[in-house]
Amino acid sequence: MSKFDKNKQNNEPALPQPQDGELYDPLNGIKVEEIPQEPKPEDDKTRIVRIEKLEKRITEDKAEEIDSGNVVSLYMPRRRAKRLGLLLLRLDKLRLGLIALAALIAILFLFAFMQERMGNFTINLNRLELFRKGIAIADDYLFTTPTASLSATVLHDATNTTLEYLPENLDEIDGDHNGRDYVAYTYYIRNGGKVDVGYVAQLVLQKATKGAEYATRVAVWRNGERIIYAEPAADGGDEEGCVSFESHDVVCTYRVPDFLVGYVDKYTVVIWLEGEDPECVDRIVGGSLQFAMNINADDDDDTSLLSKFVRDVRESVAGEDPINADGTTAPEYYLNNPINWENRRNQ
Repeated sequence: MSKFDKNKQNNEPALPQPQDGELYDPLNGIKVEEIPQEPKPEDDKTRIVRIEKLEKRITEDKAEEIDSGNVVSLYMPRRRAKRLGLLLLRLDKLRLGLIALAALIAILFLFAFMQERMGNFTINLNRLELFRKGIAIADDYLFTTPTASLSATVLHDATNTTLEYLPENLDEIDGDHNGRDYVAYTYYIRNGGKVDVGYVAQLVLQKATKGAEYATRVAVWRNGERIIYAEPAADGGDEEGCVSFESHDVVCTYRVPDFLVGYVDKYTVVIWLEGEDPECVDRIVGGSLQFAMNINADDDDDTSLLSKFVRDVRESVAGEDPINADGTTAPEYYLNNPINWENRRNQ
């Protein structure tokens, strides 16, 4: 007896009979749309093949069965490592660049901070026009180390003072002799060459912040004679006991047209903030000042730098140039009787 007859005999609902064109699963009693079929193997010539499989086929002499256009490689550890290395290198370079930039900014900030102090003062002698001719400066009267450049020690955290509180022997101490609230420097200039010259010494204000220059006093001794300079007063006149700056940037100018061989001049420069000045107020606290004494020849030499260079080379070859190769050692024409403040001609 078939299953259909049993269902009928047991009064069970009859299973649906398959119609033409339909597929029926007699075990589960359901219709199916289609019977799944096993996928047919693809032709090796149209499939994508990895490099590793290609190598295996080559060893089995079956490489001709694979289309060369379908060969790819999904395995590239060296290429990935190289790309990763290049990426890390770029990141390292970028990081190093950022670190270097940050370090540069920090250095510049530190330098600027260090400059935000009162008391930067330098003396600069023209090397080409004066130094090579035997003119030199020094911070002691014996000219132990004649040179073309001098610099005072930076004065940190200075406050205001007044002329009455300054020492009376400021012009009697050589070299750098700062006080707590003032800058003091004494130097000498001599003509130790073979020709008479003239020079111009100009004291200039190179930098000032927070208006500190308006409360500043600059005292200059030249061969013992003192003059005190200051910015003009609020009404445009001279501050009491002072000579006004020649301009905002130029404090004073000393012209010496006849600086003969054997002459020596002595300068002392003292800088301080005058507490009695009406401009000495809280707003200038933390301000900075920077001065320089520039010493140049007083004659108008319009000769080009190229001509001067050729002249120097010619004199050096002829043995007439007294300056050494580095241009920092002063010439000595009078080794047996060196010129100094004690034996100068202009006493």
